Amino acid sequence: MDELRKKTLIGSLWMMIERFGYLSIQFISNLILARILMPDDFGTIGIMMVFIALAHVFVDSGFSASLIQKKVISEQDKSTVFITNLVLAFFVYVILFLASPWLAIYFHNDTLSSLLRVLGLILLIDAFGAIQNTILMRDMNFKLLTKIKLASIIVAAIVAIALAYKGFGVWALIVQYILYSVIRAIATWTVSKWKPNLSFSIESFRTLFSFGSKLLLSTFVAELYVNFQQILIGRFYKPSDLGYYSQARQFQQIPTGTISQVINSVAFPAYAKLQNNREALNNLFRQNVRLVAYLNTALMMLLASIAQPLIILLYSNKWIGSISYFQFLCIGFGTFLAIHQCSLSVLKAVGRSDYVLKLEIIKKILGVIFIIIGLKVLGIWGILYALALNSFIEIFLNGYYLNKEIQYSGFKQLLDMIPSIIVASISGVISYFSWTLWLPQESEIYSVLFASIVYVICYLLGSWIGHLHGFEVLRHGLITIITKRKKKSI
Repeated sequence: MDELRKKTLIGSLWMMIERFGYLSIQFISNLILARILMPDDFGTIGIMMVFIALAHVFVDSGFSASLIQKKVISEQDKSTVFITNLVLAFFVYVILFLASPWLAIYFHNDTLSSLLRVLGLILLIDAFGAIQNTILMRDMNFKLLTKIKLASIIVAAIVAIALAYKGFGVWALIVQYILYSVIRAIATWTVSKWKPNLSFSIESFRTLFSFGSKLLLSTFVAELYVNFQQILIGRFYKPSDLGYYSQARQFQQIPTGTISQVINSVAFPAYAKLQNNREALNNLFRQNVRLVAYLNTALMMLLASIAQPLIILLYSNKWIGSISYFQFLCIGFGTFLAIHQCSLSVLKAVGRSDYVLKLEIIKKILGVIFIIIGLKVLGIWGILYALALNSFIEIFLNGYYLNKEIQYSGFKQLLDMIPSIIVASISGVISYFSWTLWLPQESEIYSVLFASIVYVICYLLGSWIGHLHGFEVLRHGLITIITKRKKKSI
């Protein structure tokens, strides 16, 4: 248990470095590209990435999670997954290639067909290195994964910016995606000790797919739902409208995705190792929920309070149309999103992929109904309200099945989150009025800096007064690190 905790802690640190490093580089390159390119370009790439994301789900088919969750894996298991991924990638790409002209007509975008056929090549590239990446994750070798991802995104971002300056438009974004996949695949093959022996086992396929098939369906439903809004906006609104929405959604997901992915990437293997000790699993998961809520809620409320000067400062005035979308997504949707992903990781770890599938079907049916009704009544804003409502309901749906496995219901999760939400909300209101009432509207950089400082002071003070669990965990962790360093220096 101590060794597992040590690996989990070290893995968390490396994943934190990887996520913040990756997203920082991606964020900076996106800022530069957003100033060079137009909202229409981002709207076009946003439509294409919907289908790439859905295709990726089919290519993986849940095999990555199956290999991580399975206690013992053989060489045949690995080779079977490698061959399956390549075959599926080829067939999915062919389907995408043939369907691209019809998609271009549906979205009223003449250039979409040729662009999608080129961008779709990343399916084949990613499938080529997927098994090596999964093995490194299973072994919790996050240090190596971090180096590979950071090197890949740095090179891809530099090339994309250079192409954008040369006037390549949306092609700069496409090259960025493809080059990132190529470098990452080559790197994982180079460093990985495992090489395929091209043996295929029907028995291995059946065993892994019995678990992975449910994750395939659940993940596909989840991805379809996540991208359903973009499909509707791309169909019924201008590319620039989708560009505003996509940029707001992407910006909002940076902190949420970072926190949840860091914790879940490391916690999932740890959860899997504790699947036979439900009490220990309950304790670890509850601690993660409170920590995720503490960090994620703080970032969501801070970003919402400084959204206007921040977006103008970073993206320029041509992206003002995304500000209100971004604020609502942070408060109404992003607050609970990271918790949902944590909940599903536990259910996967205990082998209940059937629960995950049921949950995704139920939640996404509700979500689609809400979105369609919202779109008809309020347009794009109706979609946003639908996302917020479904996100809140999702806490209790996830909690129903979690309560069966580890006795941790949605109501208990909400109670553990409420202290962080209250402190973050109060801090956000104070921060918002600190810049809107006291500083001129044109001084974006001073507004962001001043409001952020006010927010951090208020949040830390409120955390200390309220004895928030996340604050205590981070404080004790910092004290432990400082104490160990002092002892070593002595």
